[in-house]
Amino acid sequence: MFKNYLKIAFRSLLKSKGTSVINILGLSIGMACGIIIFLFVQNELSYDRFHAKSDDIFRVLTIDEALGVSSNLVGITLPALGPAMENDFPEVEKRVRMIPQGRQLINYEQQGFYTEHFAYAEPSLFEVFDFKLIDGDTEKALTEPNTVIFTESMAAKTFGSENPIGKRIDIGNQAGIEVVGIMADVPDNSHLNFDVIVSMQQADTTSGFAQFLRSWQSISMVTYVELADKESEVNVETKMEDLIRANNVGDNFKVTLQPLKDVHLNSSGILFENYNLNKTDIGYVYTLAAVGLFVILIASFNFMNLSTARSANRAQEVGVRKVFGAIRRQLINQFMIESVVLCLVSFVLSIGFVGLTSTLINLPIEENLAVYFLSHFEWALGAIGFVLLLGLFSGSYPALLLSGFNPISILRGSFKTSSKGVLLRKSLVIFQFTISISMIIGTAIVYDQLQHQRNIDKGFDPEQVVTLNVGHPSLQQAMPVLINKLEQNPDIIKTARTGGMPGRTFGRRGVRPEGVPQEDTWIISVLNFDENFMELMDMEIVDGRGYDREMQTDQQQGLLINEAMVKELTWEDPVGRKITFGQQERTVIGVVKDFHFANMRHKIEPLAMFFNPNGGGNLAVKFASANVSETMDFIQASWDEVFPNSPLEYRFFDEEFGQQYASDERFGKLVFSFTWLAIFIACLGLFGLSAFTAEQKTKEIGVRKVLGASISGIVLLLSKQFSQLIGVAVILAVPVAYYLMSSWLSDFEYRVEINWIWFIVSALAAIMIALLTVTFQSVKAATINPAKSLRYE
Repeated sequence: MFKNYLKIAFRSLLKSKGTSVINILGLSIGMACGIIIFLFVQNELSYDRFHAKSDDIFRVLTIDEALGVSSNLVGITLPALGPAMENDFPEVEKRVRMIPQGRQLINYEQQGFYTEHFAYAEPSLFEVFDFKLIDGDTEKALTEPNTVIFTESMAAKTFGSENPIGKRIDIGNQAGIEVVGIMADVPDNSHLNFDVIVSMQQADTTSGFAQFLRSWQSISMVTYVELADKESEVNVETKMEDLIRANNVGDNFKVTLQPLKDVHLNSSGILFENYNLNKTDIGYVYTLAAVGLFVILIASFNFMNLSTARSANRAQEVGVRKVFGAIRRQLINQFMIESVVLCLVSFVLSIGFVGLTSTLINLPIEENLAVYFLSHFEWALGAIGFVLLLGLFSGSYPALLLSGFNPISILRGSFKTSSKGVLLRKSLVIFQFTISISMIIGTAIVYDQLQHQRNIDKGFDPEQVVTLNVGHPSLQQAMPVLINKLEQNPDIIKTARTGGMPGRTFGRRGVRPEGVPQEDTWIISVLNFDENFMELMDMEIVDGRGYDREMQTDQQQGLLINEAMVKELTWEDPVGRKITFGQQERTVIGVVKDFHFANMRHKIEPLAMFFNPNGGGNLAVKFASANVSETMDFIQASWDEVFPNSPLEYRFFDEEFGQQYASDERFGKLVFSFTWLAIFIACLGLFGLSAFTAEQKTKEIGVRKVLGASISGIVLLLSKQFSQLIGVAVILAVPVAYYLMSSWLSDFEYRVEINWIWFIVSALAAIMIALLTVTFQSVKAATINPAKSLRYE
């Protein structure tokens, strides 16, 4: 019997080739989109879950409530807090502290190598987290001072085929650091990443660094704790508050815990966590998951719509089967199997689509996405289960409806003229286009916001600037020689020394501005640079003057501040005002026009800028737009001449600054791509449905043409009902899209106003696309010879 069901199912699919192709194509594209989005979402949600104790691990965050600070939550805390929690709180099993440093220059046998993710860490790193040592003793790793662990790939880069265990390297002012272990490369789905880890243990407990580790006065340490029971989180937070107050920590500082599983997805508003480089927003993940679900629903509803419509043409077949003794269960089975077969064929094609587009999709998965998906048995099994359920669900309506009709009524053709099924089809079309129009509006507003971020006046010119890493102590003495060589090239416009660049996290310092109440606590961001930096970056002085190397007092007594600080302090005449940093008083000599030094989610905060003519770990180089390749070759040659044993490490500033928006840009691209696929799938269904409608009205069209109806009149008649459905969809989509996009934009401090032109354009675009789809079938039906139409059936 089952074999017979399958045979009839395939015959039915082949008999209605057009409908079958539309169904299979729409469903397979929808499933492919669903699989790709599933892989993206699964990857994002998997961050840090490979640690066995991930549910019990928490990051310690600091809340800075001082005046001058608008971004209050930071990913670092007090150095002494972690050990105190482990010693005093029975709820805390272990703690681990670390100081991620990013790119650092290391030296081995007079040869320099740059790390990507250098860090200092405590030995408990390997107890709290499941980072695996493939060579070395896990229990002794990092327990001794001046020891270091390399990852497998960094060891190969530095030592080649040599066994690195026992080798010694130099890092900054630390010489002779012994390699004691090789660690497996950190998985891609870890928010923490290391390639070189140096022990934080100190041989001299009186050293400055050892004293720093015991400090309750500096917010500067990355700290994680493992709780005996994750349910004790609130109790531990209460104890943390009492602990820092007992150690005379300023009242403006508070501490809190963040579950490890939230670090990657719920940290968009947190500053001072440059180690969490790939963080994203959980809202983006949820949105893309919803987009994937909606695309599959649109494809599924297409399938249901066409199946329901097509079932009318099979009513007589059902009637004949019933007359010859077919029972209702057999008819239901037949329709269900046909639906399941079509869904399975679509699933197989969707896997093919995923495999073919794998290289075009930017996911951190090295192997082909289709192979990766199928290699996870539970995912493939779940997908097949979903496909079977979709097939059963989609085939249920026509199966139950047709099988329940009286055979006499069916054979008389009453099914075709009844209203059953019409309301469902109209509802599904409205739902499809409500989703599609909402997605078009959302995509337009996302695009508008991304353009706003790209084109907003940032307060500086990021173009044609390259920054060289010159922070290593061994480079400082010969820096004037390098600068002199570079400035001899006519394509190099200017060079400048700076301690940081916009887009990188600036440090913060406590200050006492003139005239503020004694009880107020002020903390502001700080930056230092030389006299050329502002001109190189095209920054603007709006009051007073900039730094001058000839002014002897500028370095020790002068200070530049930004407009945000003037506004925060409500100073009408800021030039000449005093600001005290610790025991040192400085005088404001100028006000700099506000510039963005964090992303658009953060308000521009008060900033103090110091004059440091011969320091800073970065050399900014402004070059002419022509001959970029030749200029970079010249910079490389000059560097190699001055520093033959140190590799050149540089970044194009516009690209580096743009990385702040990488998550937003990726989100925009994904939403844009899947929105137009959703529109395509919806129109594919509308194409099939309009073809069915035209087919049903074949005789009516013939009669109207005989009676003198024009082609345009017939096209208008056939298009009218679909136009009304799209109109209802527009009315429903507008408030939905407005609410969702208002919520999304609220996360940005600097955002566009929602422009109603996007709603109008999106609605018109959807209507035009839908009408073009319907009109094609309508014109085709209207131009048939009326004699042929009247002979139909």
